Amino acid sequence: MKSIFIGTRIEALKAVASRLKIDLVITKKNSFIDKYIDKSKYKIFYFNKNNLPHVFDLFKQSKAKLIFSSGFPFIIPKKYLLKNKIFINSHPSLLPKYKGYRPVIDALKNNESIIGVSVHYIDESLDGGKIICKKKFRLNKICDVKNIYKQLFTIIEPQAIIKALDKILKYD
Repeated sequence: MKSIFIGTRIEALKAVASRLKIDLVITKKNSFIDKYIDKSKYKIFYFNKNNLPHVFDLFKQSKAKLIFSSGFPFIIPKKYLLKNKIFINSHPSLLPKYKGYRPVIDALKNNESIIGVSVHYIDESLDGGKIICKKKFRLNKICDVKNIYKQLFTIIEPQAIIKALDKILKYD
C-alpha cells in the first residue's frame, strides 16, 4: 500500500517503512528524520507553519492510500481528511489521557507509573480518533526524562506502529 509519512520521528518512519511503501516523507528541517534519513531512498518535502495548506494539498494530489503521522505538531483540518484515504497518528500517551503537544511531561507531572503510545485514526479533533492499539510500559523510580523518551520513541512506538499497521492491513 502506498503511503505518506508526515512527522519528525525516525524510528516511527522506519516502522512504517517496514510495512508500507512510502511515496513521500513530509518532515521538518533539522528533525531527526532530516538529519538521519537516507535521502536517496525517499522523496522529501519540508513543512513549516507557513506552508501547511500546500502540505495538506499534497494529500489530495498523491495516490497514497494511507497518511501516517508521528511527531507532526499540527491538526489536519477536516476538509483535508479525505474519505478515500486512511489517516493514522502515533501519539506518545495512553489516550484519551494527555492529548496534545507535551503528553509525556504532563504524565510525569501527574506521577503516572505507566505510560505508553497510542496509535489512532485521525479525525478533526485533537488526538481524538478511534484508537487502533496501545502499547504501554511501567516507569521505574530511576527513569529520567531522556531515558523515558528513548524507551518510548525507539522501542515502544515502533512496536505499537507495527502492531497497528498489521491490524489494519489484515482488514484492507
